[in-house]
Amino acid sequence: MEIKWLNNIPPEPRDSLNFLKARYYLSSEEAFKLIYITLKLKALSDSPIYKFLERTLTGIKFDEIDKREYLLTLSIHTLRELIKDHLDLKLTKNLYLFLNKILPKEFIKDVSPKHSILASQDIIPEILTSEEKTKLPSFLKAKHVMLSFSLKGSCEELITLLHLFPNSYVLKIGNPYQIFTSFSISEAFIFLLKQKEEVLKDSAEKILETLKIFFPECFGEI
Repeated sequence: MEIKWLNNIPPEPRDSLNFLKARYYLSSEEAFKLIYITLKLKALSDSPIYKFLERTLTGIKFDEIDKREYLLTLSIHTLRELIKDHLDLKLTKNLYLFLNKILPKEFIKDVSPKHSILASQDIIPEILTSEEKTKLPSFLKAKHVMLSFSLKGSCEELITLLHLFPNSYVLKIGNPYQIFTSFSISEAFIFLLKQKEEVLKDSAEKILETLKIFFPECFGEI
């Protein structure tokens, strides 16, 4: 079994989608599980935020960074699930109205509501660029910067790892089987540290050392 950090994926969502489809033969729906965006949210009241956090959603990273200011990181896959299943929430409505204007149309066109949506004045979203994310404080960067990985092995080997993945994953059947998934920097550190003692020992150790070179400031926060 082997693991590889996919550190050549372009940072911009449209470029990421095209790259993942061309390089790794992923469908759009599969690629959406590996494409993440980070937003800064300003709220005039706490209620819409609390109602949003009451829902069970896979792979969302959320932090309060100031009084009624928040950082939200989620995959395009999770965004699509939000629009399909949680459009009753004020935050989801505002995310949809905001991101529908700036994301490529194919990202959410097929899950867009058929009826008109009114924006709430309670929440103001702003998307962070990849450059802005690199300037986050180290403890936030460790949680909100997402890294994608590929794992190859037998079906039996990969199945034993599924419970360790905190976020959505893509399983490709073949010889060997292949899994694509993403971790935050802190999640990757925990996963790779566990694998240092197991079957992925050599490759996990090498990736850990590489991550420490790329993100030295984060490892004091983990």
